[in-house]
Amino acid sequence: MKVERQIRKTFIAILYHLASENHIESTGKMNLEEYFRRIGFHGPSDKMDLATLRSIHKLHVMSIPFENLSIHCGEWITMDLETIFNKLVRSSRGGWCLENNYLFGWVLREMGFNATTLSSRAFNRIIDDFGALDSHLIHKVVIDGKPYIADVSFGVSSQIWEPLELISGKDQPQAAGVFRLTKKEDRWILEKTGRTPKVLNPEFSQSSLVNRKETKPIYCFTLEPRQVDHFIEKSQRIQRDPASLFTNKSICSLQTPTGFKALIGWIYSEVTYKPEERVDIFDMRNITEDELDQVLMEQFNIKLQNKLKPIGWCNQLSGYGRSKVCSFAKSIVRGKMNLEEYFQRIGFHGPSDKMDLATLRSIHKLHVMSIPFENLSIHCGEWITMDLETIFNKLVRSSRGGWCLENNYLFGWVLREMGFNATMLGGRVFNTITNDFPPGENHLINKVVIDGKPYIADVSFGVSSQIWEPLELISGKDQPQAAGVFRLTKKEDTWILEKTGRTPKVLNPEFAKSSLVNRKQTYQIFCFTLQPREPEHFAEKSHTLQTDPASLFTNKSICSLQTPTGFKALIGWTYSEVTYKPEEGVDLLDMRNITEDEVDQILKEQFNVKAQNKMKPANKKVSYTI
Repeated sequence: MKVERQIRKTFIAILYHLASENHIESTGKMNLEEYFRRIGFHGPSDKMDLATLRSIHKLHVMSIPFENLSIHCGEWITMDLETIFNKLVRSSRGGWCLENNYLFGWVLREMGFNATTLSSRAFNRIIDDFGALDSHLIHKVVIDGKPYIADVSFGVSSQIWEPLELISGKDQPQAAGVFRLTKKEDRWILEKTGRTPKVLNPEFSQSSLVNRKETKPIYCFTLEPRQVDHFIEKSQRIQRDPASLFTNKSICSLQTPTGFKALIGWIYSEVTYKPEERVDIFDMRNITEDELDQVLMEQFNIKLQNKLKPIGWCNQLSGYGRSKVCSFAKSIVRGKMNLEEYFQRIGFHGPSDKMDLATLRSIHKLHVMSIPFENLSIHCGEWITMDLETIFNKLVRSSRGGWCLENNYLFGWVLREMGFNATMLGGRVFNTITNDFPPGENHLINKVVIDGKPYIADVSFGVSSQIWEPLELISGKDQPQAAGVFRLTKKEDTWILEKTGRTPKVLNPEFAKSSLVNRKQTYQIFCFTLQPREPEHFAEKSHTLQTDPASLFTNKSICSLQTPTGFKALIGWTYSEVTYKPEEGVDLLDMRNITEDEVDQILKEQFNVKAQNKMKPANKKVSYTI
């Protein structure tokens, strides 16, 4: 115990040192008067009634931002209450829930309220469930025997302005929408029903920042009391974890009398609630580096001591002694995404205002022959993001390729921008080792409806399984294409794509028994359902596929591009040119190993790819055929 106490003392001393290093003001004992002045509270502070609680709750969320900027300023966020007081009250900064709500709980108890700290688990849209980590801090406040939930730090459109009655099933309207607490056994769930978002700026109409779900869960909790020690390890973890929301996005949000304003990465938004029109008005724009300090000061009254590095459009994931950064971060073109650049990239010169099958077939085929299917970023020390603008800059402006989560996400955006009725779907790629489809959706495709007829568009499976044109979504029909005969089959609510190909004829004897050569005449490719998906659905899978030691993509470097007569591919050190010979019933495979000196030349000459960082080809023994 003595050792533990000594460690704790040392830890606190370090935190105070960090606080002084970050120039956080410290001027004497914490006191309520300074806090009241900070939030603009002038009412009596000796009344422990609901009106007082409502007043300070609302004033807090409109005065002290919800923000995690310290993480992106090289500062450490501590659970020491005095440090938090000095930061949020005396230094006019904001904080996340572990700071704001910890401070608010102290205020309530100092005033004489009966307040108990609770922990909650925020809803994770990616896994469609509540996260495992109960890292969100809230309070239960009892007034005249009646319990309420106080939470001054969830931010943006999920922020309650006033405490909620702890009663199950009751609709509790507030400015942001209708909040509802529901009890299921010993667990309480908070959800919100909002309004339709109306985005004023067309370039942000498809932004993943805009919540389009009318009703959404926010978090769940139990009534088990918590002490501050419960949150210390969690605070450390979410400041360091490469998969944490807070390491991946810089966030600053403040409620206003008419809605809220937020700076997420480089995107500044002002949101106005219009309950009488049943809409929320979103005014969104990108800011420049020169505007950053001004926006923080004028909109959030924040002046940072250290330089902020906004994160949001391109995730930076940092681990112990290593950093993976999008290689385009330094040279990225910040112009608006536009169809003209995409059409130029794929060589499309036809009319772009015709949403017919001929147009869809044309851009589909041109895409697969212009933009490679590749995962080279993983083997170049780069991180692959699900941010659409970053994908556009990579695939269109930087002449790179990408895997399905990039290519098909981009292609879906193109289709919708053109006016096509396109819906994102999730697929599960057939695993030849388990001889089955895996449980998680790891492939992104698009369903396109033309004149009431549905088609499947997939511009990013690569090699000999790549369709050149969209497939009719019809069960059991043989659909011949260059690579072979494709067939979609419906089994209950699941669709299965399979292909019947030709006999492979390997020209180089040394590759006659290569495991890269697919010798199955008929094989399954992937399965899918027609349940619509949002990009967020694939974010966790993207992370797993890039980090899992068992993933195909961490074990093999892949670059594949379709050609008018077949395709070419660089898998690890093996370069292949495949020529389809349907009239002879064969596919000719010309395969050879390349040297390290040839890698850059092959990538440039055969795939028009120039990697920013050095690529380390990989071809470990994981099942994959071309």
